[in-house]
Amino acid sequence: MNNSLKSRSKLIPVGKVIKPHGIKGELKFFLYNEDSDLLESDIKIWFKINDLNKSYNLINTKGSGKIFKLESIDSRDDAELLRNKEFFVLRSDLPDLSDGNFYLNDIINFRLFNKKNEIGLIIDVLLLPSSNYILVNYNNKEILIPFLDKYIEFFDFDEKIVVMKNIKVFLNL
Repeated sequence: MNNSLKSRSKLIPVGKVIKPHGIKGELKFFLYNEDSDLLESDIKIWFKINDLNKSYNLINTKGSGKIFKLESIDSRDDAELLRNKEFFVLRSDLPDLSDGNFYLNDIINFRLFNKKNEIGLIIDVLLLPSSNYILVNYNNKEILIPFLDKYIEFFDFDEKIVVMKNIKVFLNL
């Protein structure tokens, strides 16, 4: 296990531990992107524990990719400490994407517009089973907006803006 003071902004949430599996420190988990093959490679898995970012080497996955073993997590008691914890990978460990594709975390700190009016700053992205949401600082309040194709007009990565439509209902206007 390694400790690091790396910025969490370089850590991308990819899944969550559900619970320990067995007595040898294995963990049952789910990925936010069920189609990802990210955990099929040698990679470091990061957890935020007591305000520190800690990394563990992934040893293997099994059970149709829903159970993994991490280096130095060797007992059920060790695994219990990671129950219900979100886990991350370094942004640099994510595979490169083809042109026109991006990771949702890439839009954090983008300005959100509804037509020509600036709504606020995207401060987080929430990957929930039902849908993805953006958390926006709007008039000094945090609001959640579903991040669905039917609301998205376009992105400008150079200007760091996202333009969405028909979102007034989420703003209580």
